Amino acid sequence: MYCPKCGVQNADATKFCRGCGVDVRHVPTALVSTTTESSLMEKQIDLYGTGMRGLLIGIGFLISSGVAFAVSIRVAVLALFFLAFASYFLGTGIAKLLHARALKGLIGSRDLNQLPPSDQTQYVKPLHSIYETDDLVRIPSSITDHTTTHLEIDPKKR
Repeated sequence: MYCPKCGVQNADATKFCRGCGVDVRHVPTALVSTTTESSLMEKQIDLYGTGMRGLLIGIGFLISSGVAFAVSIRVAVLALFFLAFASYFLGTGIAKLLHARALKGLIGSRDLNQLPPSDQTQYVKPLHSIYETDDLVRIPSSITDHTTTHLEIDPKKR
């Protein structure tokens, strides 16, 4: 792996960069998460394409079914088969589109939780906590606090 700060090549199990001393323990994890995110994006695109294809095929079967019913009542059996295929393709197409939408939302929420790069880190003040105790008066932990007198050895009595 290469150091993201100075570019020196380090072993994969290295904790600190040999060149600049920066902490590189989490670099392999970051690389895996970016490849995982790109594979999630590819899966989302694939699901979206498959869902749209299913919707279009389902609509085509619906139109064919309507045409078959309009032509003749003798072709009604064929129209029922078309309706069965239309319902299957429409159902799977909608399910895949919903899955792709949920995956897109998951990818979007992961982007918000990522930390900024190490060279752009800034102090972020935490939100006000209900557990802040700065305004409380310190109560002694016991009765004997600050009451002990220290005995000193008198050099004259030696």
